[in-house]
Amino acid sequence: MLKDIILKRRTVRKYKDKEIDRKKLEELLMYASMGPSNGNSHPVEFIIVDDKDKIEELSQMDSFATLYLKEAPTIVIVIANTEICKTWVEEASLTAAYLQLLLEEEGISSSWINVKEGNTAEKISYEEYFAENFDVKKPYRAQCLIPLGYKKSGTKNHEEFDISPKVHYNKF
Repeated sequence: MLKDIILKRRTVRKYKDKEIDRKKLEELLMYASMGPSNGNSHPVEFIIVDDKDKIEELSQMDSFATLYLKEAPTIVIVIANTEICKTWVEEASLTAAYLQLLLEEEGISSSWINVKEGNTAEKISYEEYFAENFDVKKPYRAQCLIPLGYKKSGTKNHEEFDISPKVHYNKF
């Protein structure tokens, strides 16, 4: 049940040294791509990084936030064509969220790293970094990284909470 998956899904940064099946991942990417899309444009695409040298390179991208990437057996770079759809950011985010829930359902853990805006530790814009290192050139842009793998240790489930203070009807 989806509610159980949402309660169970947590950010994981420590992974077992176990490969992710490519066919399984491609199947999950197909389902993740079935989310809402403006005019059915589907601007989102993926770069699967499973080469250890490329993963090490990504882990060095930031001085702190990306160091744990070297433990991930696979990283998905979520990219989108910015020319075919003005809502590419939202669509890439929806696709990434769907993917993380699908991964959890399959027993594969993940996390999420924003790379839409900002700079690397070496003060290179993320846009320039992905153009230079992964050939992501305009009109494409990277939205996020999703490191994934089988988690090394357990994490606590989310707990249900009272949402009523955050829910407003008819006006704020």
